[in-house]
Amino acid sequence: MVEGYTRINDKVAIPGPLPVLYIEHRRTLIFADAHLGFEEEMAKHGLFLPRVQKKNLIKILDNVLTELNVSEIVVAGDIKHQFGQLGRIEARELRELFDFLKDKIDRLVIVRGNHDNFLPLVTRKYDFVYLVDDYYLIEDILIVHGHKKLSLPEDKSIRLVVMGHEHPSLGLRDKLGYLIKYPCFLRAPLRYQGVEVIVLPAIGVYQTGTTITLDRSSYLSPIIKEDVLLEEAKPIVFDEELGVLEFPELKTLFKSFNEMLV
Repeated sequence: MVEGYTRINDKVAIPGPLPVLYIEHRRTLIFADAHLGFEEEMAKHGLFLPRVQKKNLIKILDNVLTELNVSEIVVAGDIKHQFGQLGRIEARELRELFDFLKDKIDRLVIVRGNHDNFLPLVTRKYDFVYLVDDYYLIEDILIVHGHKKLSLPEDKSIRLVVMGHEHPSLGLRDKLGYLIKYPCFLRAPLRYQGVEVIVLPAIGVYQTGTTITLDRSSYLSPIIKEDVLLEEAKPIVFDEELGVLEFPELKTLFKSFNEMLV
C-alpha cells in the first residue's frame, strides 16, 4: 500500500517507494516503460519468463489509485514492448490494462516511445485513451519519452522535463563483493537555465536498466548525452525496506564511494 509520498520539488512527489511520480494539484500520475509483451517477445527467442509484467503494473496502479486522488495518468513512453508488430498476448494485456483503468480515471495519455508502434489498433476502442507523438505538457512540466533529442517549445516556459527510456539504476557492491542494483529516479539540472529533468525508473519488472555512471557514452538517451549536467545529477533510490533515499550528486558520490559503485 502507498504510505504517503516523498516530495521531490514543489511540483512532483514519489508516492510510497514506487516507480511513479504524482502531481498532486493536477491529480496526475506519471510512469514509464511498462514494456507489456516483453515475456511474449522473449519466448520467441527461447527464453520463457513468468508472465508478471502486467500483473505487477496493475498491482502498483491499484495501490496508488486506492490511496491517492488520481484523475489522469500519463505514460512517458514504451507501454508496450515489441517493435515490429502488435503481439497477440501484448494486445490482450493492453486491453486488460485499459479495461482496469477505464472506470477509475478520466484520462490516460500515452506519449509515444520507440516501442509504441501499432498502438491505435488497441486504443481506438477506448475513448479515454489519448496518444501524443512527441510530448505532453502540464503547465510548465514537459513529459517526453527520451529517445529523441530534446526540443523545448519556444512559446512555453518549461521548468521541469520528465522522461523515461533510460531505466536508470544504481549499482552497488556489498562487503562480500555482490552486486546489488537499485532502480532509481535520476534528478539533474539541464544546460538550459532554470530547467531540470527527472528520469523515471522503468515500471516494468524485467527492465533493470542502465547503471548510472559519469560516462555519457554509456547512456541511451540523447537528452542525457547532450543536455544533462551529469556530475550534478542525483539518484533517488526507492525500495520497500529502505524507503525513498536521495543520494549525493554523482561527482561526490563516485568520489566518496568509488569502491562500492559499479
